[in-house]
Amino acid sequence: MSLADPKLGLGLGGGAVRGAAHLGVLQVFDEAGVSPQVLAGTSIGAFVAALYAFGKTPEEILALIRELEFFDIARIRLNKLGLMSHDQMGDVVEQAIGDRDFSESRLPLAIVATDLAAGTPVVMTSGSVTEAVLASTCIPGLFTPVEKDGRLLVDGGLVENVPVSQLAPLGADVIVGVNLNAAPDYGTPQDLVGVLFNATDIAIDTTTRIQMQATDVAINMSLSQYDRVDPDNIAALYEEGLSAGRQSLAAVQQALEHAEPNILERLEAQARHFVEDHWPYS
Repeated sequence: MSLADPKLGLGLGGGAVRGAAHLGVLQVFDEAGVSPQVLAGTSIGAFVAALYAFGKTPEEILALIRELEFFDIARIRLNKLGLMSHDQMGDVVEQAIGDRDFSESRLPLAIVATDLAAGTPVVMTSGSVTEAVLASTCIPGLFTPVEKDGRLLVDGGLVENVPVSQLAPLGADVIVGVNLNAAPDYGTPQDLVGVLFNATDIAIDTTTRIQMQATDVAINMSLSQYDRVDPDNIAALYEEGLSAGRQSLAAVQQALEHAEPNILERLEAQARHFVEDHWPYS
């Protein structure tokens, strides 16, 4: 693809095990020859985006997700900021792609976390990919926050669950977002924990619907019938992603056909990231 060709940017949202649906979407796009050239991810979307950006195929990532279970990546480690550590998620990332820096990615990549003190998004496009994935997948209150540059970072879903706003600055001309929780059915909570989870999900989903309006193509999936942490649903979720990808494919192809590549913005983005990666006094 030349500089003059429109670039497809894909934002992958959070949703725990439901993230297997992302791989169905990616599989359809790859087979149709419209693979994304720019990626941004939050939470499980960050995990998928990172591995894909470093050359793992959807099938290879799916095989990794099939092998994961919650207590394989979480260990009890009580402290005042969390009940568990999920450091082993980092081991999974490094076993798949190695201990890599963003600058080594074959595709422009952004991963979003949340600054727990400031309540603002932290967009990571440089430094350790493993550290970025750990921060973006850190469920607040459950996992111990990731300390980075003097900040405590947790799941990016609190601020941008489908990080579509990060795609254009990295050079994308067509913006596509994959929302795994577009038509939620929260159910009636049975205890205090259920009340807290529902309240958090409602706030996140309301914000996400607003943010998705910035896309050229919105892939909104209704996956409430699938438990977020049940690995037995992975095959069905992958099929849901295949279906959603096929339904959206014509709209994505049309958007690419009519897009005008913003070459100046791309060159500015490339220059900015080159300076960030190589300027010795930053």
